[in-house]
Amino acid sequence: MTLALTTLLSLISNLLPLLTSSANANLIGSIISTLEQFLPFIVDEISSLYQPVKNIIAALSANPATTAAQLATLQALDTQADAAFDVAAASTDAGN
Repeated sequence: MTLALTTLLSLISNLLPLLTSSANANLIGSIISTLEQFLPFIVDEISSLYQPVKNIIAALSANPATTAAQLATLQALDTQADAAFDVAAASTDAGN
């Protein structure tokens, strides 16, 4: 599953530079929807997938074609990813 998720995140990352106009708002919405759908699986693999997800969220957040509603969703996804990473880090620290 990690390989499939890594491939998906890599594909999304490769598309990000192509999203430069407001005409791409639908594609940005699709990417955000995909992240929302896969976030539960990503959380299970958070240690290896955290940074790619954070990079995608940052790139979409900085894109001028991203709408205010999409920015709000991205902020929520960012918070979820951070919380999952914090839980994973805490459980790792507790095991030491």
